[in-house]
Amino acid sequence: MEQLLFTNVKLYDGTGNAPFMADVAVKDEKIIAVEKSGSLNKTGSTVIDGKGLDLTPGFVDVHSHSDARMIQIPTGDSKISQGITVDVSGNCGFSQYLADVDDNDLEEHTARVRGNFAAYADVVEQAQSAMNSVHLCGHNSLREYVMGFDERKPTSEEMRRMKELLADALAHGAAGFSSGLAYLPGRYADTEELKELASVLKGTGKTYATHIRSEGGTLLEALEESIEVARAGDNNLQISHLKTSGNSNWHKLDAAFDIIEKAIANGMDVLADRYPYIYSCTTLSIIMPEPYCKLDNPTLCGKLKESASFRAEVAESLKLHCSRDWDRMLIVDSMDASHSPYFGMSMSEIGKIMKCHPAEAVVNLLSSGISPGAAFGTMCEENLEKILSKPYVLPGSDANIRAYSDGGTHPRAFGTCPWFYRIATKNDTPESVIRRMSALPCAKFKLESRGIIAPGYFADLVLLDLDNFSSPADYARPNQKAKGVLGVYVNGKLAYSPDPEVPVSRPGKMLRVK
Repeated sequence: MEQLLFTNVKLYDGTGNAPFMADVAVKDEKIIAVEKSGSLNKTGSTVIDGKGLDLTPGFVDVHSHSDARMIQIPTGDSKISQGITVDVSGNCGFSQYLADVDDNDLEEHTARVRGNFAAYADVVEQAQSAMNSVHLCGHNSLREYVMGFDERKPTSEEMRRMKELLADALAHGAAGFSSGLAYLPGRYADTEELKELASVLKGTGKTYATHIRSEGGTLLEALEESIEVARAGDNNLQISHLKTSGNSNWHKLDAAFDIIEKAIANGMDVLADRYPYIYSCTTLSIIMPEPYCKLDNPTLCGKLKESASFRAEVAESLKLHCSRDWDRMLIVDSMDASHSPYFGMSMSEIGKIMKCHPAEAVVNLLSSGISPGAAFGTMCEENLEKILSKPYVLPGSDANIRAYSDGGTHPRAFGTCPWFYRIATKNDTPESVIRRMSALPCAKFKLESRGIIAPGYFADLVLLDLDNFSSPADYARPNQKAKGVLGVYVNGKLAYSPDPEVPVSRPGKMLRVK
């Protein structure tokens, strides 16, 4: 294999140590030498002159939903273009390989992969993605696979089956167990159910990653529950998209930090992740009040499509009980092309176009049969900056892979790493932030020999200009490449160049975690 030699680079090695000018030699997927600039022999190498720019380890997106997109969009456009070389999917309790046939983006593989993590991992590997991928086993999907959407406790046999499926996934390389307790059917699970499932993690060194039960009114109680569940597992916790949702809850942030830091002081391995935006993003139907929130999306949207009286009933309930700000609720993507004219618009604006109340506009959109993706402006800039300043907070886009040619999406799909770096370095050193974007998440998810630029480590590398590392993506034009990224190397091969004329490869691997 060709040997690469990066010369004249300002090296951030991922350890948190101060950067220095260096040469880095790469051969056969791995780094073979790191020396001070000008020290390594160039003979026999393809030389990449960094011209004083920065070389960092590849970035890790610790909170992704790319289970199917890793196969559908193996070029990894939105991730690889911002320097992400490892994508951690299966978050919020959702694992595509367990999904129902009618709701599965892997239709052609369904018979082979459904309920079989090892077979799913093989399919991901065969897709030959540009990035490396890591996958969690999700509680919502386990529960749906075994119990459907029943609102009850599992029987002893159902619990045995869920534990068996989780153990099988962990044995075949899943990096941990995830939950999404704001979603169906996960919200039906009590703490004891989660603790019993988490017990399968004992002795594995693998993490429990959770979208906690509440990020607003009962945030603190939800954090305490997550710690209790992690304690029943392997004392290893990853808190998903840490936030204080809703301005009446913004003041709770310091108390949330206290809960997390107390757990760390008591010996628990706790990290959190966050995207660097104050608008969250999920399905529009998340705003449904009781009892409509107990209907899964296909059932809810189907009933709305079929019944005018049901549409009127739901609209009136939304008017009375929805506490969201219609001006800060944006439609950002959808599988229904009829929704695309509204991308980037607020529900207030859409209501004006439709000549109706925003609640009725919501019902109109859902009545198409598809719940579009929506961004909700429930957070504040000050708290975002405080969260990103914490040494235990990692970048997580909470987005799946998007192609450059895709329709609308949340700008975090393309802009998480640049903005995480820019905001986090207001209160932390560049070398420390780079560690949080590379070595620390690799250690968290047991990714051996990744995340650090040192001999023997895999050559997942980003050549970039950190001073100009930024993202032009916004809600109106989200599918834009990051600025300042000159080249992204995965397992020693060029996987991304901003120049479309430069040939790139897809050298990513499915990382089965031991």
